[in-house]
Amino acid sequence: MIDKTQPLPLHYQITMDLRNKIREGYWIVGDLFPTDKELMEQYGVSSTTIRRAVSELVNEGWIRRQPGKGTFITKEFVETVDDGLRGFFEEVKAKGKNPSADILSMTSIYVDEKICDDVPELQIFRDTKVFVIEKVHRIDGNPVTYLKSYWPDNIGKKIPEFDLSSRGMYEILEVELGISLEKAEQMISAKIANDHESEALEVPKKSPVLLMERVAYAQGKPIELSLNVYRADSYRYRLVLNRNQPKNGGIVLNTQS
Repeated sequence: MIDKTQPLPLHYQITMDLRNKIREGYWIVGDLFPTDKELMEQYGVSSTTIRRAVSELVNEGWIRRQPGKGTFITKEFVETVDDGLRGFFEEVKAKGKNPSADILSMTSIYVDEKICDDVPELQIFRDTKVFVIEKVHRIDGNPVTYLKSYWPDNIGKKIPEFDLSSRGMYEILEVELGISLEKAEQMISAKIANDHESEALEVPKKSPVLLMERVAYAQGKPIELSLNVYRADSYRYRLVLNRNQPKNGGIVLNTQS
């Protein structure tokens, strides 16, 4: 709700409140959004204030006005909660959504010095052969993630024997190949999408995106490097922090200009 004693403008508070409700699933895509009159009564503010708040949601793509029909929810976030190691398909199915994937390419490469210069994260597989799976993840048909997944060649080549368009790689790894994942290390940062990523995610060129770099382990050794590029307007990452929990991470500062 809103607090009229706060210095924040009322329309800004209302926008934040409505945005949070959409993110938390109060409405889902396709639902009819409340009318301006209903919102005026709910928040006890003027029509001008409501119009400014609602216009911001329209500009951000959360809702769409259809003349003569009303205003409808058009977007929702994918939320990952940091409480266990799961893949995209597992996360999305747990939320009652329909995950799928478009396979863009699959190939074997040798990780030499030049490859490591281009993709420094591949140092963990230096001087070995890896199998690369490039794909786009979708939720209910909408693109959410562009990723490249790097596996030791002997393991990665077995994964495409199964249907990657409808099954997650972690499920295939454990159920079909009998390899159990133990843990993963990951970092999340912001970046600007390159042309290829923009096309894959169906966003304008140079759009802001989130990059999640993950290294998964099995039997104490790295088994996958995954570089995931998320649409910033469709994804958020939630952490549950315990002050008394032992520290196992921290802030990494990039001092390069």
